[in-house]
Amino acid sequence: MASDTKLALTAIAVKALLLTACGQGVNDGTTCEYASGNLLEDPGFSTLMEPMRSRAWHYSQHAGDKSFEYAASDGILTFEKVGSESWGLLAQPVDTKKFEGRRVEYSAELKLDLSEPVDTHGFGYGGGLSLLARANNRVVLQSSLDHEPHMGVHDWQGVRIVADLPKGITHLRIGLLHQADGIYQARNPALRIVAGGCEPTVTVE
Repeated sequence: MASDTKLALTAIAVKALLLTACGQGVNDGTTCEYASGNLLEDPGFSTLMEPMRSRAWHYSQHAGDKSFEYAASDGILTFEKVGSESWGLLAQPVDTKKFEGRRVEYSAELKLDLSEPVDTHGFGYGGGLSLLARANNRVVLQSSLDHEPHMGVHDWQGVRIVADLPKGITHLRIGLLHQADGIYQARNPALRIVAGGCEPTVTVE
């Protein structure tokens, strides 16, 4: 009997460990079950400073002179505002064939030191995850910073976006967005196909 109890407790502990790993530290109290591993390129940001054609992550910003600096070390991205433009984005396109008609989770761990910008703008303030899907030239899903935390001062926390992607999408882009004053860091970004266990946090427009 003692042996059976010990085995049962061991099984419960293993299950809890697996669920914790599956959830990637996301702090919203639910756990996704995955139908894939991480399908992002270069989640460790190792190609960030390579020649343009070799990079997985590509930088863009609102306009004007370069207003954001970025660098990576030991798998951690550091993203800092240094100018006056309203937003900067590090992003990569993703093969839509793998994801159309599927539920996906885009997640990362963030460490924030962000404040409302001196040069105010109407885009919303913060730093973190961005997800955009188009069908031809029409935006069918757009999520920017739809997670907590995305502003203020916070130590490392897991955040995520969960969305059902429509069939027929022709463009899918994931990114790390900066729309505030200050600096933030990101590590372990991941894009996975969801098999079950969690509901969408953003919906199709």
